[in-house]
Amino acid sequence: MAARLRDPLVLLVLLSALSLAVRLAWLDEPCRKPCRSASDRVLVFDERYYVNAARVIAGIHPPPGSPYATAPLGTDPNSEHPQLAKVMIAGAIELFGDDPFAWRIGSILFGSLALLGCYALVRAAGGSRWLALGASALMATDNLMIVHGRIGTLDIYVLAAMIWGATFYLRGAPLAAGLLIGIGACMKLVAPSVLLALAVLELLRSLTPTREHYARWRYATWRNARWRSLAICTATAAVVFVAGLAVLDQIAPPFNTATGNTIAGGPFAHLSHMFSYAGSLTSPHGPHGIASYPWQWLGDYKPIVYLNVNPAEPAPGLIGIHPAVHFLGMISPPIMLLALPGLLLAALGMARSLPRRLRRFAPGPGPVATVGLAWFIGTFVPFEVLSLFWSRTSYLYYMVIVMPGIYLVVADLIARSGVSRRAIAVWAFTVVVAAVLMYPFTPLP
Repeated sequence: MAARLRDPLVLLVLLSALSLAVRLAWLDEPCRKPCRSASDRVLVFDERYYVNAARVIAGIHPPPGSPYATAPLGTDPNSEHPQLAKVMIAGAIELFGDDPFAWRIGSILFGSLALLGCYALVRAAGGSRWLALGASALMATDNLMIVHGRIGTLDIYVLAAMIWGATFYLRGAPLAAGLLIGIGACMKLVAPSVLLALAVLELLRSLTPTREHYARWRYATWRNARWRSLAICTATAAVVFVAGLAVLDQIAPPFNTATGNTIAGGPFAHLSHMFSYAGSLTSPHGPHGIASYPWQWLGDYKPIVYLNVNPAEPAPGLIGIHPAVHFLGMISPPIMLLALPGLLLAALGMARSLPRRLRRFAPGPGPVATVGLAWFIGTFVPFEVLSLFWSRTSYLYYMVIVMPGIYLVVADLIARSGVSRRAIAVWAFTVVVAAVLMYPFTPLP
């Protein structure tokens, strides 16, 4: 038994099972007394939009006063996002009934897929099984992933598609990668940012060839093949997305709640509406309320209280709800403590090694750190650019799709740091403690 516990794959199975149990626990909570119907169940944060949209798609009117309560049944009133994830939730509602299990089981499953995908991504990047296990453990213990891996929102769905798409790409299967990324785009429009991450990765790779590409002709052939693979992946993703959106528009026609009309004109008209809606979300005078600047996310600034219920001192509108819960949208502080050092060292390693590697092909930064850095640049920088030049409103939970890059660079930093096992164990202990203290149902005073 002890020998088996030293096998990273066995530990991955245990980690996955523990993560699943943590996210399944109290899945139907919180609830208003007497807690007999779906309307008594309390939606968490943006579930009020996505679950109610799924209800409408499934032919169920949301409770009076809820978002989309008067939308035509069978349509998707949340037309600012593609329909696929909401159609999945609607399918679960039709299969299991209008209850929390149906609303959240998709996030549970895709959260597990994302966790396994993190392991597969590190292995595809060239990392060891232990390094892959470490990165997966960071994902499993990060509060942001725990919360989004158990509530009915879109982010964990698209993240799983992005991770597995990148994994297949690194495994040399651009068609499969494009298929998954295109499917992810049908869940949320942030999915194509992984294509930018892959483009950054190929740029870094083309500037730092390895010894086997020493001959000029061999290097040129290798470089061109890489860019062709990226082009195939991108084209496939685009075709799958447009075709998928066209099919989804037939299954759940997009409904514009602002005009009271169904959006006609096919997938491109729907896409135009989504871009138009996103372009209207601006904060020209700086972020207000729960919004924040993207650069602030790196300091874990402005966490978002998704739902806070204290039965002893209930807030207005939260009377008669149990149990006590504190859903906090916040990244694990111990992980973020090493995020910037990990990213900085990965970037400095690339900058310092480029001239030397171009001349001598000397060893440079680890491949996992390179993939992590590329992922971070491709997924985080677009948010920063949109905020800087167009005052795009942004929120800390947008970091859900950025975090895999941070898990990779932090795990690689720990593996390469040379610090004692005792120091690593102390830091890992703080990560676990943070996960426990920030867990939505931790009974704290």
